Amino acid sequence: MCSAEVDAHVAQRFLLKRRLGKGAYGIVWKAVDRRTGEVVAIKKIFDAFRDRTDAQRTFREVTLLQEFGDHPNIVRFLDVIRAENDRDLYLVLEFMGPGLTRRPAASRPPDTDLNAVIAKGSLLKDVHKRYIFYQLLRAARFLHAGRVIHRDLKPSNVLLDARCLVKLCDFGLARSLGGLPEGPEGQALTEYVATRWYRAPEVLLSSSWYTPGVDMWSLGCILGEMLRGKPLFPGRSTLHQLELILQTVPPPAPEDLLAFGSGYGASVLQHLGAG
Repeated sequence: MCSAEVDAHVAQRFLLKRRLGKGAYGIVWKAVDRRTGEVVAIKKIFDAFRDRTDAQRTFREVTLLQEFGDHPNIVRFLDVIRAENDRDLYLVLEFMGPGLTRRPAASRPPDTDLNAVIAKGSLLKDVHKRYIFYQLLRAARFLHAGRVIHRDLKPSNVLLDARCLVKLCDFGLARSLGGLPEGPEGQALTEYVATRWYRAPEVLLSSSWYTPGVDMWSLGCILGEMLRGKPLFPGRSTLHQLELILQTVPPPAPEDLLAFGSGYGASVLQHLGAG
């Protein structure tokens, strides 16, 4: 049973209702706070500090959720609980539960994430798509105004409730640009961000510098997927991803390639016949 997968002091405080998802790095449950009756989501991060990369990811997620969680379109952070083994960590987050609505159930999406809703086929009407994307733009504008880029915007990180209220989640790959100089020479950000299908070309091309524009590219891919009902650029590899993009988007000018700060990028584009 799922209660065996959590520490005793966590199970004593929360009544676990059902597992929402499990991956290589963690597991998420729907639970009820026994003291307040509030329905919450509990995210258990496995071996949260196993190495420097994982430690940074955990630290960023906690600190950024604490900083930005009051925004109506960002999931609210409630608490952090240490595991008895001093390795795992529990994050207590707002649960996206059902809300009051006058629309019949058949005409509105369920409480889930955007990826699952798109996969269902015809749940999203035009009014839903417009409202969802408006909220995504509002959340992105808020983050970017604080000089933070999410870097992992994709449908599965967009939570939805029955009223089509959007909550952006999973800030483990987010990065603050505060304190970094403007321009390519001032930044060295990792290329391993975002699921490949939603990565901006400069990330795929190993640029050593990029801007909040990478989030806007990801949002464009999400919008295209909502409109088409399937991913916009479903690349099987980085090279295939770039091929799909270049079938739609004109290749960059030589001066744009120089701005990438990556000789690798120019050679890849030449290989694809775009140089």
